[in-house]
Order: sequence, then C-alpha cells, then structure tokens
Amino acid sequence: MMKNYLTASISASAIRHNIAVLRKRIGPDVKLCPVVKDDCYGHGMDVLYPVLSGLVDGFAVASPHEALALRRRGYEGFILCLLSAYFDELDVQDELVRQSITQTVMSKTALASIRAAAERVGATAQVHLKVDTGMGRLGVPVSQAADLIESIHELADVELTGIYTHFATADEADKTTTLHQLEQFRSIFPKDGNLVVHAANSAAAIDLPESHFDMVRLGIALYGYRPSDGVKRGMELKPCMAVAAQLIAVKHLPKGSRSGYGLTHEYARDSRVGIVPIGYGDGYFRNLSNQAVVRINGQDAPVCGLVSMDQMTVDVTDIPDAKVGSRVEIISSDPLAPNSVENLARLAGTIPYEITCHLGHNIRHVLVD
Repeated sequence: MMKNYLTASISASAIRHNIAVLRKRIGPDVKLCPVVKDDCYGHGMDVLYPVLSGLVDGFAVASPHEALALRRRGYEGFILCLLSAYFDELDVQDELVRQSITQTVMSKTALASIRAAAERVGATAQVHLKVDTGMGRLGVPVSQAADLIESIHELADVELTGIYTHFATADEADKTTTLHQLEQFRSIFPKDGNLVVHAANSAAAIDLPESHFDMVRLGIALYGYRPSDGVKRGMELKPCMAVAAQLIAVKHLPKGSRSGYGLTHEYARDSRVGIVPIGYGDGYFRNLSNQAVVRINGQDAPVCGLVSMDQMTVDVTDIPDAKVGSRVEIISSDPLAPNSVENLARLAGTIPYEITCHLGHNIRHVLVD
C-alpha cells in the first residue's frame, strides 16, 4: 500500500539534463534506448513516462508484462523485451507479436516459441538476437550464434532486426574483460549490415565509445547516477530523485538510554530524538542502521539504533528547531550530500541500483520542475 507521507520527488529537469549530456556523449547517429525495467529502477514509470516518451528512441524492459504495459500507455515506438514470455503463457506470447514488440531470441527453443506465436497471430514477429560473450547468463554462445542467425533467416514469419550482448564488468576500472567481450561480439556480426547492433550499458556508454554501435541501452545513468566508482567521473549527471517524510514524534531520552530493537545505540548525553516513518519495509536498508544520516533543516541527523520495518530513530539534539512535522530529507538529490543515493550505497555495501529499486511501491512518486 502506498504511504502518502513518504514522497519521492522526481525531477523532470534532471532527466532532461541527463539525456542531453548522454546524447552528447554518444553522438547524433546513435540511438538512445532507456532501460525502464522494475518501474524505472524504482523512480516510477507513472511519473517518468510523459517525460521520457518524447525524448528517446525506444524503451527496453525486462518482462513481457512491462512491454505490454507500455503499449497500453499508448506508446507506439520501438520496445525491446529483454526476457522471453514463459512457455505456457501463450496468450502473452501472442500479444507480444500482435503489438509489434521486439522480442529477444537466445536459443532455438525460444525461437520456436516465438515462431509458433507468429503463426497463431498471422503476423511477423520481430526479434533481436542476444549473444553471450562472457556474462555467462542469458544469450546464445558465440560459437552457436551463426547457426541461430541462419535458423531465423529461414523463417518467413520471424524477422531478425537486431543483435546485442551485455557486458559483465564494464563498470570496473579495468576494462580488459569488457574489451575481450567486445572482440567476441564483433566476430559474429552478420554481413548484411541491416541490423541494429547494441552492446553498451550505462558504464560502457560513458567509458567505451567503441561499444556504442547503433544504439545504447541506458539504465542507471539516465536517472543521474554513475554505475560504480570504477566508472570515469567528468560527466555532470544529475540525480533525479529525492525522498522525504516528516517527523511524527520527538522525545527526550536521558544520557545512557538506548533505542531500537536490540538496543544497539546508547546515547552519550541527554538527547532529543525524532521518529521518521520509513523502514526496511519501505526499502530503506536495515544495514544503514547506526551509519546513515538524514537531513532536517539543512543539518545532519544520525540514524540511531536499528532501522525497523516502518520507522527509524534519528538524533535531533543538535537541531533545536526540529519538531513534529519537520521535513526530513531521507535521500538527497545532491550527489555530494551524505545521504545521496551513491553515498548510501557505499555505506550499505551495495550499488546505487539496489538503493533506488527498493524505494518503490510504498512511496508516493511526484514529478517536479
């Protein structure tokens, strides 16, 4: 259930800025295809679709259901579905073909399933071939790619319109493995030259111009975050999300008091503490307990004690004007702030993707500026 007292403000101007910066990086002849899976990495498709739809060259999604939801929004352009429909979802397979959604082929089994749907619908299915060049996940092995391409070309009701791969370590400073994957990918390009070729994720779009080809699939960078500390700085991306709530209680605790499950935090002085209505059930990581800060009236308020499912305690002793109803900035859109997405990811020992993806379904998303 959405909690109206938790608000994620999504900046349209930041998104437009990031698209402009990234388009400058990839050049005018390369298509920009944002990856909007998992509700735009937690940023909210409902608020972002009106901003993105007129600025990009298509969308990439994870699931067939995400792809069909885009069509229901009225989007008529290119949609790439990165995962296949389950083999028993015949109605979904048929609708993907009927709605001209480009599907991913990675095996002859998947190809047979897509062809069967095309025959049932009486239309041509468009597909992109995914090649596993070293990720070790989905994709046809390089050694079998040519054979699968030939199998697709033999079918009258399946059209191969693109080919792609995915990098395993493009977000690391050492690009040796990524360059090897790139070499493997180049080795299997078909000779006809009519396919949309794509490989670059956000990290490669920033660091490896030789991987841009015809299209880049931009994920985390679109939303204003570097994929990792291993990706070059210098691009002025603007984080698009800020998360805020209000203090729901303020109380005094004497020196020596403890708070939270396990009583893990002891107050070294007489203290004022505030209660913030967010917890790990809302996507705020429990391992940020006793580490992170929020900001109230421009000042840092440390998170004290363990984060609970739907609330946490912060120390407001040094913020005398903090009171019930005071605005609490839980996540800042300032990349240099201690409570930015990237800094919280470092504290939690994870990546920015996980921080934003967790802050999804319970939080009200609103579009600003």
